[in-house]
Amino acid sequence: MKRRALTVLAIFVVVAVVTAGAVWRLGDLRAQSGTVTPDSAANEFGGSFALTDQYGVRRTEMDFRGKYMLVFFGYTSCPDVCPTALAVEAEALDKLGSRAGRIVPIFISVDPKRDTPEKLKSWLAAFDAKPPSARANFVGLTGNDEDIAKAAKAYRVVYQAHIDGLHAVNGADYVVDHSSDIYLMSPEGKFVAYYSAGILPDEMAADLMMKTRSPG
Repeated sequence: MKRRALTVLAIFVVVAVVTAGAVWRLGDLRAQSGTVTPDSAANEFGGSFALTDQYGVRRTEMDFRGKYMLVFFGYTSCPDVCPTALAVEAEALDKLGSRAGRIVPIFISVDPKRDTPEKLKSWLAAFDAKPPSARANFVGLTGNDEDIAKAAKAYRVVYQAHIDGLHAVNGADYVVDHSSDIYLMSPEGKFVAYYSAGILPDEMAADLMMKTRSPG
């Protein structure tokens, strides 16, 4: 009887660990790619933030009212997901012509220990608009751990830095697991849609063209 109880307990622990892991990795392991529009749950994405941009200026969500925000959470040392996402955003926005001027692409760091304003400025320069593009350059935002956590919670973004444990190579070289969706917010700060990892620039551009069309 005792052995059977231990077996049941072991199974329960395994299931709990697997379930917790599945929930944690949900943002990065979505099987689908493409566009998702609002539903009753998605309407809760977004909220206030107060962070510092790549020029050392304090910015809040109110600074972007009247513009669409295209928000992505990541970090500059990311080996693949983040530069790919920003390259897709940049190409999609370039395809919009003058419409791109209505959209501000925003990159929020989940690695404030390394992502100083100066580091953001240098890294984001690779994604700056090139003439004759009408799009705005990326706004990079960072801050202290508490401010980043508050912004991430508002967008339901999960992240975890592996500094002293799994994936840590040395004291300064580590990875940060994080959600990889890109959020489109309205000029009033309301959730419009999110784009999953794997979406193509043409797909994003077509959807942005439709969703940022002026009423009437």
